Amino acid sequence: MRKLTEKIYKELLFRNNVLLIGLADSGKTYYALNELVPFLKNKKLNTVYFSNCNDFLNIPNNVDAVIVDEVETLADKDFLERQYPNDKPYYSAEYLKKVKNWHDKLKLIQAPSVFMLTRNKKEEIEYLVNNVKMTDWGAAVRCLVFENYKNCAI
Repeated sequence: MRKLTEKIYKELLFRNNVLLIGLADSGKTYYALNELVPFLKNKKLNTVYFSNCNDFLNIPNNVDAVIVDEVETLADKDFLERQYPNDKPYYSAEYLKKVKNWHDKLKLIQAPSVFMLTRNKKEEIEYLVNNVKMTDWGAAVRCLVFENYKNCAI
């Protein structure tokens, strides 16, 4: 995880955003709270963490980095619909409305950010890594893969 943490730190220093993509229950939240946030604060980056887009609040002006857990993108909507043709609709109208509201909130972030995203299969993660350079809410991002925390050397 140390290499990943250093990569994220360098991206944030250059005022770049990161889309951190990993499997469900792989330890992304644990990593963010117990490794990434303390590391960034130790490097004197004033960092705020939001556990999800629903809890997203106003960000103080003096923030150097923002971490938002449990974001959603629709950049891979067509891909997912092709992968799971029996799931019709793949996203409900209610969920799409909720995601639009989240994206409207995420547009307001001015500080470099780490957006944490869950996908359930490696091919879903690979699709995003290979195809996403810009989020739905207009933030340019570098996609990084989060490996299972339990299987990585700290």
